[in-house]
Amino acid sequence: MGMYYSPEMHGALIVGNVDTIGGYEFNMLAVFQRVQDGALFFETDSGCSCFSPFESASWDNMQQIHSGAWFAGQARAWLRNSYNVSPEDREAIEKLIAKVRAILKGTE
Repeated sequence: MGMYYSPEMHGALIVGNVDTIGGYEFNMLAVFQRVQDGALFFETDSGCSCFSPFESASWDNMQQIHSGAWFAGQARAWLRNSYNVSPEDREAIEKLIAKVRAILKGTE
């Protein structure tokens, strides 16, 4: 099972995600928190329902988030380069950025 549908099997929590398509296709950015040490990571994935989102995601191939400003830049760039972006997606990415910043602030 992949990290997205079975995060507990990977020692993870899903902090949040944004999917600009939904339905039988996905274009998703997700933030995971490693239970062991509270570290935050993000990954993007897209595809169709033939595959699950983040099937091959692992701590080794995701990007660790050390800075809220850095993550905000990465997340906004991903959204700018995505298709089918709605005002709700823009609002969702800003909420996810704020959540990541709050978690990082609590760990400093």
